[in-house]
Amino acid sequence: MVLCLVRHGETLWNRERRYQGQVDVPLSEVGRRQAHAVARRLAAERWDRVYSSDLARARETAEIIARHCGIPLLTDPRLRERAYGRLEGLTRQEIEVLTGGKGRREQDLEPYGVERWEDLADRSQAVVDEWVSAHPGERLIAVSHGGWIRALLGRLFPDRDPDMPLANTGVTLLHREQGRWRRILVNDTAHLQV
Repeated sequence: MVLCLVRHGETLWNRERRYQGQVDVPLSEVGRRQAHAVARRLAAERWDRVYSSDLARARETAEIIARHCGIPLLTDPRLRERAYGRLEGLTRQEIEVLTGGKGRREQDLEPYGVERWEDLADRSQAVVDEWVSAHPGERLIAVSHGGWIRALLGRLFPDRDPDMPLANTGVTLLHREQGRWRRILVNDTAHLQV
């Protein structure tokens, strides 16, 4: 199996550095251009299907990819971003003020309704395990969110930096063979350099 993970295109909240979580923020014009760029890149290869978070920013990115690649699109709410509860829509500075400077540790975020990182990792891995069983040997694209992709990569590859930023429409390519995942590309944005 080949799995291509794509983070959604840019939103205005990305530009403003706001925590989006599960708020349904649409793509910006820049985000749409990024989505077309990654779609053109992916259309150069054969893919079987694209899965997407049901949130607008990921779904629109995936719709553009599906059209360019001529493949079916399936949405799944399990691909949603980490829920940030009452912190959704806030900037890092606003969160620091709200939490009294304690907004960096997992246990300090729970009272605000933030989804536990471990729960996000469980959710992401469960979906991918399902795909492995349902689509052996296929080439899948999954359009999701930075937190979801980082949680999955952290689960599959515990040696990687869990805080590594992922660019909008960054491509991460994974190959599964004989029960093991291998990283081919991580957060590649060559399509944005053209």
